[in-house]
Amino acid sequence: MVAALNERHDFTVDGVEIRRAVLTSEEMENIKAEVSIDNEILRRTGIRNLEKKFSSIARVAANPAVLSVAESLLSKAPFLVRALFFDKTPQRNWFVAWHQDRTVTLDRRVEIAEWGPWTRKDGVHHVQPTRGVLDQMVTIRLHIDETDAESGCLQVIPGSHRMGILRRDEIGREVARSVPFACAVAAGDAVAMHPLILHSSAKSRRSTHRRVVHLEYSSYELPFGVSWA
Repeated sequence: MVAALNERHDFTVDGVEIRRAVLTSEEMENIKAEVSIDNEILRRTGIRNLEKKFSSIARVAANPAVLSVAESLLSKAPFLVRALFFDKTPQRNWFVAWHQDRTVTLDRRVEIAEWGPWTRKDGVHHVQPTRGVLDQMVTIRLHIDETDAESGCLQVIPGSHRMGILRRDEIGREVARSVPFACAVAAGDAVAMHPLILHSSAKSRRSTHRRVVHLEYSSYELPFGVSWA
C-alpha cells in the first residue's frame, strides 16, 4: 500500500514536505526550452552541475522563491552545493531502489575526521560526511511536469531521516515494516527532503516527460581551503 504525501507533512518531523507553486510558468518554459536530456551539453558532460551549464537553472537556483524554501528549513543561510537534472521518458526509464543520499561532492580529496569512504565519479570527488553535516542540508526537487505514481514519482518513508545513516540490511527492515508515501505534485511544485530520508522511485508508466531539477543546499561551513564541487 502507498499513501499520498500532503501538506500536513513537516520537514523537521517527517523529513519531507511539499511546497506548492514555487516555479512560475515562465520559469518552467525557460527550462524546457533550454534543458533536454538530448542536449549535446548533457550528452557530453552528464547531468551534474547544471547551474554552470544552463542559465535557466542558474536563475532558478538563485530565485528568492526557491531560496526562501531552503532558508526556512536550514539553521543558517543556504548555498547551492549540487544541481542535477532527471527526465523519465519511455525511451529513458529507470527504477531507483530504496536508499539515502549520503554523499557530498568536494573540489578535492582531503582528510577530514570521520568523513569517508571517498570515491571519484565523472571526475568529481564524492565522500560520505558525518550525520551532522547531512542534517544541515536540504534537497529541493522542482517539478517541471505533473508527477504521480504512474509517472514514477518519488516515494518516501516519513520520519526515517531521524534514524541516522542506515546499513543496507537496516534499510530493508525499515522499508518492510513501513508505509511509503508517494510525492504526487503538480508542475511548478517543490518537494523538500532531508538527504537521509529513505526514498525510491518506480519506472514511469506514462508516455510523457517526468522532468525534475534536483537542487541541494547546505548551511554547513566546510574547513578552510575546501570547496563544494
